[in-house]
Amino acid sequence: MNENEISEALKSKFGNNILETKTSKRRVFINISTKVYKDVIRYLVEELGFNHVQTITGVDVGNFIEIMPHLGRGVTVTVKTRIEKNRPALSTITDIVPGASVHEREIHDILGVVFEGHPNLTRIILPENWPEGVYPLRKDYTPEQPVPMKEVS
Repeated sequence: MNENEISEALKSKFGNNILETKTSKRRVFINISTKVYKDVIRYLVEELGFNHVQTITGVDVGNFIEIMPHLGRGVTVTVKTRIEKNRPALSTITDIVPGASVHEREIHDILGVVFEGHPNLTRIILPENWPEGVYPLRKDYTPEQPVPMKEVS
């Protein structure tokens, strides 16, 4: 399937739940409502053969966090959805694509997104003694200035 055929198949299957689509060479970008997030991923994997998770991107965009899995099979499909920052939860896709596990753990660690149903949301990037509820890739995070080990004269 080429980019336009993939885009049309998604629009045909999910209708108005596909909020926006864009295509470019070997890329398809879709913006979807969260209520069909897992269904879209399942369709891409099980019906269209996009069973490789290249990565999952998480971005703080103010009042929302955008989650964007990038699924590949010659063409890369990026699925973007938004969740509320004050309740950052989204269903895991690890039961559909086990390779998503590490990426969801990273996003949980650095943005605080809870992937509901994930089998192991333990720390993967931040140190074990990192403070709970502090997420370094959120816009409201302010890093502390390091304390010098010794005074320089």
